[in-house]
Amino acid sequence: MNSKSYTESRKVQKTGGSTLIVSLPKKWTEDTGLKAGSQIKLMNQPDGSLVINPSLDVSENIKDVKVLESSQEKSSHLFRSLIGIYLTGSTEIKVIGKPRLTVTQRKEIRKFSSYVIGFEIVEEEGNEVLLSDVSNPGALSFRRAVKRQFKIVRAMYLDAIKVIKGSDDLSLDIIDRDKEVDKLNWFVERQFNMMLDNMILAQKLSISPSEAVFYSHVSRFLERIADHSCRLADIGYEAGRASTSHVVEFAEKALEILDTAMSSFLNKKSDKSTITIDNGKSILSKARKYFEDKYKKDVENPREFSIAMDVIIRTLAYSTDICETAINLSYKEVKE
Repeated sequence: MNSKSYTESRKVQKTGGSTLIVSLPKKWTEDTGLKAGSQIKLMNQPDGSLVINPSLDVSENIKDVKVLESSQEKSSHLFRSLIGIYLTGSTEIKVIGKPRLTVTQRKEIRKFSSYVIGFEIVEEEGNEVLLSDVSNPGALSFRRAVKRQFKIVRAMYLDAIKVIKGSDDLSLDIIDRDKEVDKLNWFVERQFNMMLDNMILAQKLSISPSEAVFYSHVSRFLERIADHSCRLADIGYEAGRASTSHVVEFAEKALEILDTAMSSFLNKKSDKSTITIDNGKSILSKARKYFEDKYKKDVENPREFSIAMDVIIRTLAYSTDICETAINLSYKEVKE
């Protein structure tokens, strides 16, 4: 199907007793193959607009195949390229090796398949691998994906605090769970990008792109907090020894702010978000002052201490960002 956009103004006319009609652009009907007697689907959108779908099957996905040629010299770039294509919303990816796919390249392709939601290897030959999206876009809503992401991030951060307190057997598990957070974040970004090009998907997910963008922002904030949780877990025990109980106290307060921020976002509570922002900024100010005062003195393990405080400060900042997103989303709903 031709993907050219059409912007035309049409006058609504009256026919018969009370029926209103509007003509379709000739060029568009030719591109889509519509003729007199053809049937189409009319779908109203959350923003009040109407989508005209020339296909009777609204669940039909437009196949978007991307071809990726990978040379042996660029094997290390293959995974990143596959993620980039995944985020654009392509439904199939064909990887072609020049002259053949190496063992390393095949490992990168399998790694990609295990790191994202929905893409599986469906064909594999000597110099070519075909990956296809086998997921159902409607099976995981934006809200469910972000809520699941938050639960993982919260558990990671909580376990990182336990590492500060002395548990030395959680670090690897925390870092391993970061992969699941990345997977959900990429999925949310992909869904959002696909919605911008496919209004049928927006209808299927029962959410408008203007609302989905808020979930995309929060998903990104959570992904960053997960990354910082890994940093905290990596150096946590030494940082805890260097700062007695104060780092733990600030870390726990940051987690409380994150909890309240996500509750405010998921329940669209602007008043609660405003209060949480004030509390978060107050704790953030105290954490910065403690960090500055402590660092002026002789501190054991200064590198680890600095990283730990940076993680806490950034977590507080991202949590207040989530609150601001919650406020924006709640006011958008009031306006609509």
